Amino acid sequence: METARRTLAAAVLACALVLAGATIPAIASASQEEGTAAPAARAIPVAPVEPESTAGRIVLSIADWLEERVGSGSDGVRLTLDAPMWAEERSGTVTVHLPGARLVEQSAPLVQWVLGDLAMAVTPRSETTYDFEIALPAEVDKRGERLTIGAGTVSGTWRSDLEIATRLQADAENLRLVEGEGAEAAETLSLRSFAVLDELTEGADGLWDGRSTLSLAGLVGEGFALGRLDAAGNYEDFGRDLILQMHGDFVPFAGAMSGPTALGDVLTPLISGRWGRSDMTIALQDLRVSGAETGLGAGGDFTLGRLEVRIGADGRSEFTDISTRLSAAGFRLAEGAATEIPPALMPHAATLDVALTRLPLRRIAEALSASSAPEGGGAPEGGSLADIVLAHLDAADSAIEIRAIRIATPASELRADGRLQVEPASVFGVIGRVDARVRGLSTLMALAAEEGEEDLVALLIVLQGLGQPVFEEGADEPFHAYEIDLRRDGAVTVNGIPFDMLLPGASSLQ
Repeated sequence: METARRTLAAAVLACALVLAGATIPAIASASQEEGTAAPAARAIPVAPVEPESTAGRIVLSIADWLEERVGSGSDGVRLTLDAPMWAEERSGTVTVHLPGARLVEQSAPLVQWVLGDLAMAVTPRSETTYDFEIALPAEVDKRGERLTIGAGTVSGTWRSDLEIATRLQADAENLRLVEGEGAEAAETLSLRSFAVLDELTEGADGLWDGRSTLSLAGLVGEGFALGRLDAAGNYEDFGRDLILQMHGDFVPFAGAMSGPTALGDVLTPLISGRWGRSDMTIALQDLRVSGAETGLGAGGDFTLGRLEVRIGADGRSEFTDISTRLSAAGFRLAEGAATEIPPALMPHAATLDVALTRLPLRRIAEALSASSAPEGGGAPEGGSLADIVLAHLDAADSAIEIRAIRIATPASELRADGRLQVEPASVFGVIGRVDARVRGLSTLMALAAEEGEEDLVALLIVLQGLGQPVFEEGADEPFHAYEIDLRRDGAVTVNGIPFDMLLPGASSLQ
């Protein structure tokens, strides 16, 4: 199972490394003279070409980019060709050919990903804008493993002045990963369809908007199956530098994590950039996992009908608001699952809707960056990081809004909402109130009694007596309502009664 996953990831990466060359037609100045062959030192050769022609500038730019990443500049995987790269121009479009492309692991030269003949079409639209398109190879072979692609293309638009793709689209159908040779060959992973779209738009005010989508359907592997995955994101009013940071080369960003001023380097975009509004939704449908992959024993198969996650952020003002909503429904666990949770208490639906308001992210970033500077003594010392964050959250009146919590089982249901305010002086770091409702206390008590959980039965009896019954239309039994207060001195009360008094009361009922 894990081998299949690694293989598919490596195969897709193998294609991406070569296809990425089509997205980098940066039309740099060619160093070769007209009609001369590529220097012998090149790992990726280029056929003789007129350097100042459109075809010459494009093929040499792509070759230079590939040379740096999967050629002589690479310490890992290298691209090899059966013949030099060459280009032809027709009707304003330049087609760059890579004959017999293969990716070779330098540490194990016999390990090769055979991609076959590749062709990239690049069409200049202006001095800085280029459209590109390439067909995915029908088959990617590695000794003992083979990835087949029924049909697929990668296309987009490249801005050479910004060195980013303002549009990137990829589509593929009927992907199959097969391991083994001859009669022993077996399909280990399949994907019916896959699509990605990422678009950026620059506004007249210099700010950027964008949208991204991802969808895949019919993913089947050993021990799991996924009917569909859809993800969509939108963002607006972002500054140019942040757009470049998010869509550019992340290698320098990752490398900044290791130095004495790493924290400050990483936080610089957050301090100086213009953050706008963004939202993202991810939805899974019909997830099935079986066998040992579940961690619930051989009979621990489970299904999930739908899982949806929504995340929103608005940083256009001094403070940032962030919201997260997670909902799941249709969870089913097979009877043979190795779990001690009774079926009547196994959640089949859940919702968590939480928002963080008035977050002073820029102020926190500035403070953390200053504390990590060399003159500030390097990274924050133990304990100071939390102190810095809490102090700024307190000054900004940051809050946690519990918009909705819902957990439903066949025998019970919990609902809650409330608001918590940051208060560093309190025992828990927050103060506030949560309103909760519970249905099914009688059933819970009966189940606890069957299991011999006397302490739990006693506590449930106290909670049932403490709660105020609330009847809802159409319900078979009432909810019991509770007002939970977290006070500055650390005391927690339930319907006005200190919570620590409930436990001795419960013990006395044993």
